[in-house]
Amino acid sequence: MAGAKRPDTDPFGLLMPMLELLGDITNRRVLDAGCGEGYLARALADRGARVTGIDLSPRLIEQARDKDPDGRIDYQVADLSQTLPAMAGSFHAAASYLVLNDVKDYRGFAATLAAALKPQGRLVLAFNNPHSAVIDRHVADYFDSGAVSPYRGLWEAGIKAYYHHRTLEDYLDAFQAGGLRLIKLADIAALAGSHKPDAYLPPGGRFPRFMLLAFRKPIREQ
Repeated sequence: MAGAKRPDTDPFGLLMPMLELLGDITNRRVLDAGCGEGYLARALADRGARVTGIDLSPRLIEQARDKDPDGRIDYQVADLSQTLPAMAGSFHAAASYLVLNDVKDYRGFAATLAAALKPQGRLVLAFNNPHSAVIDRHVADYFDSGAVSPYRGLWEAGIKAYYHHRTLEDYLDAFQAGGLRLIKLADIAALAGSHKPDAYLPPGGRFPRFMLLAFRKPIREQ
């Protein structure tokens, strides 16, 4: 989009592809689902969107508000895995940045985001490639959907966060069950060679750590 600010940082090579898939969001209502401290929300606002950031954690929402002194972004505390009728049909677009693997009830999360979109609205999600869960030793069996493991690096830092494994098929089924249509699946090449030293990869091997899914909500047939 002409005149849009380029993000200052894109450490995982995800942000620019996400923004491109969202398209022109100038003056559009956009939801940052699982906004955390507001990294994605600020990037969306820089591109002219009217952003609502929602997260389950009051502490992270407080941090996000502190990083938005001009109050450009509407931050709210809520559980997006639960039905939120007041939000239905409210957004032209929604995006979620590295949240999906942290969500315990991914089906509820998918249903809420699908319901939040207006007809023709887009949803773009960036998350850990489910197949890389085996390579990074989160699970030994790719088909062990529902397996939970600690994020080793975060636990070492004293943050008790968990990785919830599901197959790619599980994710596609969940979002399509909400009436969304898949328009793009993208493997992200950035950091494809930066897996942990004990990963199941030969020396010099590359495998996409991250991927994007983009969906569109169709106009309902009369």
